Amino acid sequence: MFILKHWWESGRTLRTVNTAFRSKFPGEKIPTRQTIYLLLVSQTFLLNPHISQRRAALELNISRASLQRLMKDLNLKPYKPRLLQALNEDDPDRRLEFCEWLLDSARDDPTLLDRILWTDEASFQTNGHVNKHNCIYWSDTNPHFIIEQELNVPRLIVWGEI
Repeated sequence: MFILKHWWESGRTLRTVNTAFRSKFPGEKIPTRQTIYLLLVSQTFLLNPHISQRRAALELNISRASLQRLMKDLNLKPYKPRLLQALNEDDPDRRLEFCEWLLDSARDDPTLLDRILWTDEASFQTNGHVNKHNCIYWSDTNPHFIIEQELNVPRLIVWGEI
C-alpha cells in the first residue's frame, strides 16, 4: 500500500516512489518497475472495472501496449453484461398463455409455423441506454452481471429476412 499511496500523491512518477521507498525502508530491495506497474494496474481495475484501456493508460502514464501486457500478466479479461428485459409480475402468465395459444393454433393448422416469416433483428434505443458492446467489465473472473432494461422504449429496429 505504501507504493500505491506514494504513486498517487507524488505526481505519478517512479523516481519519487523509489526515493520515498528508500527513505522509509533503508536497506530493503527496491521493487522493480514491473512490480510497481503490476500493483498500479491491479489497483486501477479493482477500483474501477469499467475504465477503458485508453483512460487507464493515460491515468497511469504508460503506453497502451504496456498496459495490455500488464493486464495479460494479471489475467484481466473483458466481460460484457447480459441484457435482460425487465419483467412485470404478470409477464410469466402472459407468456404461458401465448405459448398455449400458439401450440393450439399449430395443432389446428399444421401449416401455421411454415407461414411465419422468421427474421433476425437489431434494435437501437432512441434514449441512448445500454449498448452492451460499449459496457466492458475488466476482471480475472466472470462477474456474471446483468443489466435489466425497460420494455417499450422508443427504438429503431433493423431486420433481415432469413
